[in-house]
Amino acid sequence: MPNQELQSKQFKRILQFPLAELDQTLAIYGFQPVRSSDVSDFHALADALIDGPVADPEAISRVQAWTQRSLHLRYRHGRPDALLASIPLTGAGREAILDGRFGFENARREWVCGLDEPAQALLSWGMAGRTPMAQLAALRGLLAGWYHFYRDVRVFARARSLQGRALMGRLQFSELGCPDGSAPLFGSTRFPDRLARHLRAVDPQKQE
Repeated sequence: MPNQELQSKQFKRILQFPLAELDQTLAIYGFQPVRSSDVSDFHALADALIDGPVADPEAISRVQAWTQRSLHLRYRHGRPDALLASIPLTGAGREAILDGRFGFENARREWVCGLDEPAQALLSWGMAGRTPMAQLAALRGLLAGWYHFYRDVRVFARARSLQGRALMGRLQFSELGCPDGSAPLFGSTRFPDRLARHLRAVDPQKQE
């Protein structure tokens, strides 16, 4: 019995998501986790920069409370200028994405991972910046988080603009059709090592 208890504790530690390490990695690019006081800023920036409808503040708050690791925001001179939203998915969440049932505004608890749940996939819900430098910081943050924490799972994203579709190509995503009837869904085929190295996004110590 003691051995089983020890194995159980070790297994739980392995599955425990390294939240502090993720926040430290994204902080290198200027991002901080979204707190309740940041939700209105996050929503306003997403609404201004992302084509099409975005999740309402209540949905944003729910997902961040469930996962504690989905949403990050960057401020410059006291003003939000870039955002990252990446939702770790359970197996049920992965199926909901592929079936066209999962949009950010209707996320269910059983579709997203808490801190002790291993991700079966990752949904890149949003990545945007007000300026080219802010957009570059968001892309670097996405690549660094993907490389260090989600490299073993498939990443999904929707593209609502020509620019977004072009980025999917650079990230080596393939189009999976339009299961939700709105924006095309893309899925990663492999981690884009060459692009990540070019942008210096896989070795944070080399960032400016």
